[in-house]
Amino acid sequence: MSAPGPATLGPLGRVADALERLLLLVGTAAFAALIVTVAFQVFARNVLGIGMVWTLDLAQLLFAWCIFLGGAIAVRRNAHYRVELIPEHWTRVLAVLGVFAFVMSMLVVGVLLLSGATMIGVTGGRHNQALGISQAWFYAAIPAGAAASAVFLLERVALTISRLRGAGGSAP
Repeated sequence: MSAPGPATLGPLGRVADALERLLLLVGTAAFAALIVTVAFQVFARNVLGIGMVWTLDLAQLLFAWCIFLGGAIAVRRNAHYRVELIPEHWTRVLAVLGVFAFVMSMLVVGVLLLSGATMIGVTGGRHNQALGISQAWFYAAIPAGAAASAVFLLERVALTISRLRGAGGSAP
């Protein structure tokens, strides 16, 4: 019998599944737009001989969103870099380290949420001349990615607790 997936956690698993699909859709669109923007910038400068000021700002905006949304997806998929030094049969040590990793990850998420919200507040009244939008959009990716990461971290903890209780689910 195969291990149940995240949807076995009920509403939390369904929310995480939907959130991951949304992040993948937005991230893919942002990455495609980034590639087109940079290609247009290079073409305009090297072939047409004209500079496009707005392309640099748009590329920077799209890049920031790709980074923070992609980082959240990596949290869900447990795809960040890690070094495994502890043998698998040391379950208690791994459990303690897992709790420590969760607490530290949530601390980082909290810092990103607070700092991102602060930056949105500071830059919200500033206007980006090249794009015609608020500067806050450049920083909104930080708390957006952090909030998504928090959802995925909570899902990971719920899956681990479920596995430890023997109630099904698979540990990430």
